[in-house]
Amino acid sequence: MNLQESNAQLVIKRYQKNEKPFAHCLICSTAPLNAESHYRNDLSSKVSLDSSYPIAVIKRVLRDFIKAKWGESGKDVLNKISIVLDIHGFNVPFKSLEENTFEPLAKKFEADVAKKNIEDFEDFVLFINFSWSSEPIIKSKCIEWLEPIQAMPLMLWIFLITGISTAFFWSNPLSSLALILVGMVVCLIFLRLAVYFRDRDRAANYGVFDAVELVRWIQVILKEIILEENINNNEHLELYGRANLSFIAHSVGCFVATHTIRVLSDVFDKSAIERWKKNSPDGPFGENPKPTENIEKDEEIQNLGDFFSLKTLVIASPDIPIWAITTGRSNFLQSCLRRFKEVYLFTNDADMILRLASTAANFFMFPSNSRVGGYRLGNLTITQERKYGVSNLSNDALGVRSLIHFISLKEKPFYCETDVNKSFTIFDCTDYKDKFVDNKSYPSSKRLLSAFTANNSFTAFFNYILTAIRHFSGICRVDSHGGYFKGKFCLDLIYSLALYGKKADQNKCNEKWKQELKDHQMAWIEANDSRDCNTTKK
Repeated sequence: MNLQESNAQLVIKRYQKNEKPFAHCLICSTAPLNAESHYRNDLSSKVSLDSSYPIAVIKRVLRDFIKAKWGESGKDVLNKISIVLDIHGFNVPFKSLEENTFEPLAKKFEADVAKKNIEDFEDFVLFINFSWSSEPIIKSKCIEWLEPIQAMPLMLWIFLITGISTAFFWSNPLSSLALILVGMVVCLIFLRLAVYFRDRDRAANYGVFDAVELVRWIQVILKEIILEENINNNEHLELYGRANLSFIAHSVGCFVATHTIRVLSDVFDKSAIERWKKNSPDGPFGENPKPTENIEKDEEIQNLGDFFSLKTLVIASPDIPIWAITTGRSNFLQSCLRRFKEVYLFTNDADMILRLASTAANFFMFPSNSRVGGYRLGNLTITQERKYGVSNLSNDALGVRSLIHFISLKEKPFYCETDVNKSFTIFDCTDYKDKFVDNKSYPSSKRLLSAFTANNSFTAFFNYILTAIRHFSGICRVDSHGGYFKGKFCLDLIYSLALYGKKADQNKCNEKWKQELKDHQMAWIEANDSRDCNTTKK
């Protein structure tokens, strides 16, 4: 199928079926980068060129697995299926995602299957790299750099020309004001070139809703297969169980993932009104509604549609407000995050993309009247002496660092009443060190996310400066925003948690990782929600 002649909303650009019940594909939104374009013009794969795979490949592999496991009645057959959506961040065009994420993952999964590192169980895994329409900051064509000039509104042209003319021809106080006016216009052009706001717009208006359609259509496929196999015409769909649905997201991809769940919950949730009534008889108009975290957490709240159960959410360096982890009314993601059986948060206090660029950009959009209130969730950190390994900390030991001092989640402006680690398992990776996945250049273990240790408050300010220099210059390959995916241990941990979650025997699970967490200088703040100790569905 020629993509340019297709009006498809979603296309499968890459597909790989492994020997075991494990399928891996790259599914793309076709939303254009610019409204004037009729189609996304960066979808030429070096493998499939200008073509795509039909949705029948996914339907076929799911049908084959369900048939093989159907048995006499098909009871709980969907419990043996796990679907994982991996959603990238901003400034990740299709080619970059294909070469730097999909292909390394394909090799990793292939090697893990060959070495039997992917656990020997009977479940089927459908792993999807989801590509929403993201634009690169560095343009490949010179004409693309001129697009902001071509698209600049008339009013900005008037400001620019007037300001330059006044500053050039007049030598009086007006010239200073004119230079300020010119500087403002240049700043707006720079923000346009940074593509952050454009990517956020595409993420909100295309990425989220295309991801919703992807999940919804997988449910349609599952229902069609069940009806085909249901020769007894059993109308009780709950008999067949529920497929596990999990998400991995990075940076702005966390915005896409969380808002996708919010929309899907609104679309599918048939019992939302009853849960509102449990919370308050008057629902959203109740005078004193209880905090959302205090609502009884039963399996029903994890159910999505007829055939899904929300299992695991793994978010790394989330470019969403710090308020998403608080317990007050400002947390607009409460209803989304509490639906997952397990939620894992990977953070870095020295993430300079979030600390500098994202907070500056969101200064124009996010309604906060304090600098701390504008911080992003990816900068959450431990506010007391850092201990590597597994621990259980309360809100007074978690928060953000404002240059040289800490602000805990119990202090102003957050005032968290309930410990946030009742819902989250948090990994503070600020001091993370490891070997690179591609360890050709640096065979020894090194720091991947920051320059100095986060344990020393005196050096924190200098840590930020040196980390920023190393991050933006590429020196020592420090990547304060995406280094989680470049070290072998953290990479394996992220995908292991997304695929399998925690095991029934929590003590063995902790013992397995405890020493390695210490060796790699990571702090695992354990969630104390009893749901985390549940056995993964089989």
